Amino acid sequence: MAVVIRGLQTISMLVLGLVVLSCSESDNGKEQEPPPTSVATAISDSADTKSFEQEFEKIKSLEGNWYLTGGNQLGKELEPNPEVPFLTYHISAAGHCVIEKLFAGQTKEMTTVYFIDKGQLAMHHYCSLGNQPFMVAEPGDGKNIVFRLSGVGNMSDPNDLHISSHSLEFKGANLLTAHWGATQEQSPASTSVFEVERK
Repeated sequence: MAVVIRGLQTISMLVLGLVVLSCSESDNGKEQEPPPTSVATAISDSADTKSFEQEFEKIKSLEGNWYLTGGNQLGKELEPNPEVPFLTYHISAAGHCVIEKLFAGQTKEMTTVYFIDKGQLAMHHYCSLGNQPFMVAEPGDGKNIVFRLSGVGNMSDPNDLHISSHSLEFKGANLLTAHWGATQEQSPASTSVFEVERK
């Protein structure tokens, strides 16, 4: 009986040894992949959070009504209008977002919402074309806030016309130039430039 037990113990030890050997060989054969890092975490880790917060404060400082003094839409010259607000900015959500209305009060009015997302300045643009570009800001120089396209909602065909870039050029406390770039057929299309003044 003792011989049988010793035999079983020996077999068990051999099996265990083979399992350990097999596991260690498979571990040496390939490196373990690190856990995936989410895009949001990567953005937050690499972003200059303080710079984005300062940029957001500059956008907050735009609150009020702005009147068109010059510019063009998709290459077509626009007439200045000192009587009717062209751009409006309103701080909302207890200071967590700024709502911009472009062509304020007109049929083609468009809305852009600026906000901080995990430490980065971002914006959603609700376009009169029916799509919704999403953009994130690049660390600025204090005079310009430049946004780059991150994605477009409600656009099934990438060849469709859509806004693909945006920047705000601060020329003084009450002087601003808004730049908008467009893309069609996946190539740069006409740009729009709006020069406005706050009264």
